[in-house]
Amino acid sequence: MSAATHSHHGFDPDSLGMPPVYTLNLSASQRSVLEWLTSHGAVFAPITADVEEIAHDCGTSTSTAYEALARLEALQLVDHPDPGSYRVNPRFFFASNPEIRRLVGEALEAPEIILDARAEGPRKVGNVDARRRRTIKAVPDQERES
Repeated sequence: MSAATHSHHGFDPDSLGMPPVYTLNLSASQRSVLEWLTSHGAVFAPITADVEEIAHDCGTSTSTAYEALARLEALQLVDHPDPGSYRVNPRFFFASNPEIRRLVGEALEAPEIILDARAEGPRKVGNVDARRRRTIKAVPDQERES
């Protein structure tokens, strides 16, 4: 889809981007902490994480992990909504995965799927399904008699 198509509908998937990560001059510990949070699902929802565990897994000191988190928060790469809770900014994920960003844009621009009369009608039950249903109904009756 062209950029004109996206702007026509008010959505431009490239606007979800951010500066390339390499331009942020992140330290190795900051990149490591960001990757740890991402790999533990913090892109999809806030996760509860112990900074000592992050530090241990990243091979760094606890104070360095705290400093890394503080810088990531200052850059708004990481949100800290509650004590011990962290979430990676979804823009980081989309910036790191441009093919997914494009797919989201295409999904938002695609026409809605329309149900026709056949889709809205009752589901036809074939002979195999009907026999399977009869068999399933028979099993509980046999168990009750035992």
